[in-house]
Amino acid sequence: MSDARIFPSPLKGRVAAVPSKSYAHRLLIAAALSSGSLAFGESDDSFRTAKGLQELGFEATFTGHHVCYGAFRPSAEEKIVHVGESGSTLRFLLPLAAALGVKATFVREGRLAERPMGALTETLRAHGAEADGGSTCGALTAGRYEIDATVSSQYVTGLLMALPLLEGESEIVLKGRMVSAPYVEITLEVLEKSGIKIRRTAEGFLVAGKQKYHLTESRVPGDFSGAAFYLVAGALGEGVEVTGLDLSSAQGDKAVLDVIREAGAEVSPREDAVKVKGGDLRAFRVDLGGIPDLAPILSVLAAFAKGESVFEKVGRLRDKESDRLLAIRDMLWQAGIETREEEDALFIRGGKPRGGVFESFADHRMCMSAAVLASFAEGESRVKEAESVKKSYPSFWEDFIKAGGRYEMERR
Repeated sequence: MSDARIFPSPLKGRVAAVPSKSYAHRLLIAAALSSGSLAFGESDDSFRTAKGLQELGFEATFTGHHVCYGAFRPSAEEKIVHVGESGSTLRFLLPLAAALGVKATFVREGRLAERPMGALTETLRAHGAEADGGSTCGALTAGRYEIDATVSSQYVTGLLMALPLLEGESEIVLKGRMVSAPYVEITLEVLEKSGIKIRRTAEGFLVAGKQKYHLTESRVPGDFSGAAFYLVAGALGEGVEVTGLDLSSAQGDKAVLDVIREAGAEVSPREDAVKVKGGDLRAFRVDLGGIPDLAPILSVLAAFAKGESVFEKVGRLRDKESDRLLAIRDMLWQAGIETREEEDALFIRGGKPRGGVFESFADHRMCMSAAVLASFAEGESRVKEAESVKKSYPSFWEDFIKAGGRYEMERR
């Protein structure tokens, strides 16, 4: 393991957005089912999906971070699929394997085995698959799929991508208010590009059977989730421009721009880029129900803003790569920032953050958030398990240097 020793040095300048892993997961599945190809980016999670499809039985040829898929080769043998810590990979490939009738075991790492899967596996078992959180066998049958949508939108995406392969028509019935709904909009966009017909209903979706994927050559757009770290850095200082962002994207995390504006910073959209410059930062209120991945870096923004910011619907943060609610409070406590938790809300009173020793909890988003905080804090800092960024943003530390950040990597 390595720690990053960070010296105060306000971030500024220009960085390029990394490819969106939210799009990459979905486009990879569509590419495999189309016998197509895709440049999927460098994130570990995206690679897990690209490689996982090969492990399920799709022919695949890799050239760096580009994959070309061939035919699917059915086999009665059990498939071993290595999903690492990627919840998206597991929750998308497990229903796909069940739809294809593949017997598969999914090898999970980190906290993934602890993250919720019950609602998804229950509905798969009700339709012919013998599934649990780490394996499946048998084949799905078409029908009425009722799914608890209050836990993860990834369950809905997994079904939306798998059910078109079945013989008959299926219905997805959403139970409860769907969380992280923008991610399902990304799924629907990719399905439309792939020639898959999905019809919305009052209760959810109707999915015709016997459909064929026909994804034409596609590009993975820039990632607002990754860009958020440098966009917030811009709000804390002299300004940062992030290139390669499409403001018409369905990504929910582009809401980071609205929050930054509310906090008092200057946001200047340009063609294929966004520049953010600091201002007189003030407290803000944000509903995290649809954008939970922004919580760590927005907590850094709140730490430097005058007054008490309010983060609503924070309960789901406990089921991420780390217990992010605990991790956020620990990071801010180390920086001398007061927080309190009431019911499903987190309150952050801004001030003058100081440097400290920040646990990343092996969580990529906590690691990158702590690095941004440390750059603007008073005094040196240490961010533990700094290599955790590879899960979504392997080039984070290179971009950190480009933006004027100062750090030394130290083995321990």
